[in-house]
Amino acid sequence: MNNTNETNQTLTVDVCIVGAGPGGALLSNLLNRQGISTALIERQPHLHKSFRGELLNTDGEAILNKHGLYSIIAERGALPLEEIQYWEDGKIIKTIFPSDEVSHVGIHVPQDHLLEIIVTQSQQQEQNHEHILFNTIMTGILREKTGKPVGINIRQNGVPSSIEASIIVGADGRYSAVRKHSGMIPLIRKHGYDLLWARIPAPVGWEPAVRMASMDGQQLALFSQFGGYVQIGWNIPQGSYSKLRELPFTPFVQKLVTAFPCLADSVKAHIQTWSDFVLLSVESSYSETWTQDNIVLIGDAAHTMTPTGAFGLNAALEDADMLAELLTRMAQDQFASMKPLQELQSLRGDKVKQQLARQIEMEVSFQQRYESFLN
Repeated sequence: MNNTNETNQTLTVDVCIVGAGPGGALLSNLLNRQGISTALIERQPHLHKSFRGELLNTDGEAILNKHGLYSIIAERGALPLEEIQYWEDGKIIKTIFPSDEVSHVGIHVPQDHLLEIIVTQSQQQEQNHEHILFNTIMTGILREKTGKPVGINIRQNGVPSSIEASIIVGADGRYSAVRKHSGMIPLIRKHGYDLLWARIPAPVGWEPAVRMASMDGQQLALFSQFGGYVQIGWNIPQGSYSKLRELPFTPFVQKLVTAFPCLADSVKAHIQTWSDFVLLSVESSYSETWTQDNIVLIGDAAHTMTPTGAFGLNAALEDADMLAELLTRMAQDQFASMKPLQELQSLRGDKVKQQLARQIEMEVSFQQRYESFLN
């Protein structure tokens, strides 16, 4: 791996990508194929990061297929989900199957598998132009005296350094450092709920599906995962967690067992205290501009999505695919003009806005839709 571990020397590349999540890793891979040099920086010491949005839809699958990556990822390990089930009192009340054109309602791909394949395939290029810097944080934007951005300042393994680049890409998530340091401010929207995450082993005979139930008027969703696990996403009213923790734990978690009795043994063994849940503060955002000078945002840095509908991962892959095409075109004249960067938002913005609106509609209508299945 072309991995720059420790340096206090300035690295010079065509494109500096902050954030080695799916969007950033794919972008670096695609640019590397075109002979465009990249620095891919990651604040963690490795690619094995905690990540919960691991569901591919047909859009994300299509992007990975387009670049010959999905079949390799599937070989490493992926789980197509066969249906969506709605449950009440421990029984299925409604099943929704995929359309004739699609063989699944989503594909669970562990992020370890996704990133490992994308990065490995990139590093195995005959001519490798990709530099990966782990344990590296962005501390600011490197500017000329005129104020023009010419790279970023970093701290790698605690050592200050810098990276010079023609293009700076923020692929660093909902709390993007690139967005913060460039002064691009997102419009943030709260959705009225927070989310409790947990992962437990699946019981014997657990079929790969998405399972939904209503719990105190809030959505409870179970996602089958590759490797024999169940991911639990439990909506709770926004800001209610601190008061919830003051209540007895057993009656709360018993609601999960009542909704899905087959999980009783696994819940008993693996969800024993509040600390066995991870709290996610749910919000979405949209940056009115994704570009500033030679700086561009993709994925959650440009448009944070909620877990509803599993759009976020797939939107990041689509952003990366589109931006790679634009940057490849820009490289032909040595990035002389930054105008093509603005095309990314023009080409992707409408679809992203539609997905954000769709998430709100799905959240608002969940209980009504669920109750319709009971009648």
